[in-house]
Amino acid sequence: MSGAVHPADAGASAASPAELLAESPVALLAVDLNGVVLAANGAMRRWIGGSGGGPGAGSESDAEPGSGSDAARPARGRNLVEWLTPAARLLYETRIVPQLVETGSARDIVLELRDDRGARRSALCNAELRTDAEGRRIVRIAAFDAGARIAFERELLGARREAELAHERLAVLHSATSALAVATGLDDLGAALVAAAARVTAAAWTRVALVDHEQPASGSGQRSWGSAPTEEAQLATIRSTPEQLVCHDPAELVAAAREADDPAAAERLARAGVEALVITPIVQEGAPGRVVFGEIRCWFRRPRALDGHELETLRSIAAQAERVLEHLQLQDQLRHRALHDGLTGLPNRALLTERLDRALGEAQRTGEGCAVLFLDLDGFKAINDGAGHQAGDEVLRSVAARLRADSRRTDTVSRLGGDEFVVVAGGVSEDAALELAGRICATTRAPLEGGAAGWPLSSSVGVVHWDPLRPLDDGRAPGGQAPSAPELLAAADAAMYAAKRGGKDAVVLRRWPLG
Repeated sequence: MSGAVHPADAGASAASPAELLAESPVALLAVDLNGVVLAANGAMRRWIGGSGGGPGAGSESDAEPGSGSDAARPARGRNLVEWLTPAARLLYETRIVPQLVETGSARDIVLELRDDRGARRSALCNAELRTDAEGRRIVRIAAFDAGARIAFERELLGARREAELAHERLAVLHSATSALAVATGLDDLGAALVAAAARVTAAAWTRVALVDHEQPASGSGQRSWGSAPTEEAQLATIRSTPEQLVCHDPAELVAAAREADDPAAAERLARAGVEALVITPIVQEGAPGRVVFGEIRCWFRRPRALDGHELETLRSIAAQAERVLEHLQLQDQLRHRALHDGLTGLPNRALLTERLDRALGEAQRTGEGCAVLFLDLDGFKAINDGAGHQAGDEVLRSVAARLRADSRRTDTVSRLGGDEFVVVAGGVSEDAALELAGRICATTRAPLEGGAAGWPLSSSVGVVHWDPLRPLDDGRAPGGQAPSAPELLAAADAAMYAAKRGGKDAVVLRRWPLG
């Protein structure tokens, strides 16, 4: 057909090779080894804010420099480094140019350009060094807009960092879970928490404090593990606030100290070199009011961002610690029930035997005397039968309290069952043991209250004393094995029955070994 157009002719009419180069989205330029621009296509001129750049503008290879503002200035004749940021210029001059001279090419180099208006653009560049027909060495550069790619790479790096943080958090939690799962007491728990928190935060100091449920009568009320920047911080009382406290820098430390009504605290921490702090409470979530019974404190020498991963991991570790503490407390309760009398709370026969064995071993080691006092209540059966079992239980609890009050803190007061009680006193002389027995008799005779008021009560006490250094009755030096706990208990029981047979409300003393 006369009007037909051959495809090749259509392509040629659409764009010439020169037009394709000029309008290519890829920035193309040629520079000499000194960086002077010899030619640049439209994309490059648009990037740097030079003249032209519209359709059909062509290349600047043959254009003459113009005049006017920088925005109207052509690229040819100017130096490439004018559009490079300081870091990019350093990279171009110290790495790319030497590489071109040595190898003839440079691939996948990212340079940051700054146009005549100051706007920045990241470009991915490939360059080749060639010698033209006149013997000039010319660097031909093709640059791609790398903004989208760099943004994608940043997102990829961010996602990878998030994945690494999540993996690290899981690893820390797994390690902490393994350590906490085998904790058999507060020492194991405290050490495991210090190690886990230090791994999470890399803090300069890490301290864990827990309410001391193992020794409620110890007086301190809490125990701690790890290190602290100051002795005062090491001994600081556990905060009652169930919320995590985060201080990223000294200014926030000052604000937190003021809120806690202790402005000087920030100054003390500053003197110790502390500039950031995080306190994570260990909270009993199921209890009314969210009871705090421990905390994890981390101090830092420098301001810290303390991102969400770190803080959430600390909270997760604290939550695990709360469950372990509840488990340990339950174990303590079960152990206490197994070794204590349910009515009076005194040690039972099993714990008494254990304590007596320990006292005998200590006496043999130190040479100090040891005594066992076995007492039976006189008149208790009449109270229990006449006033009722509830009154009888009140009497037993009252006698238990009186015996504890009359004994030393190191003595063991126990109930064997019924109305029989035993006191083990280590490190006592024979006279001291008799004095204790006398106090017991006197306190038992004291008037009763409650349902047993007006009823008479006394006690018959059998005392067996062993002095490892006392000469035997036949003049021989002491020696041989120490008495066993069952032997001393049986001897004291026999002495108690002797006191009953002698008229009750009395004390009978016997020495070990029995004559």
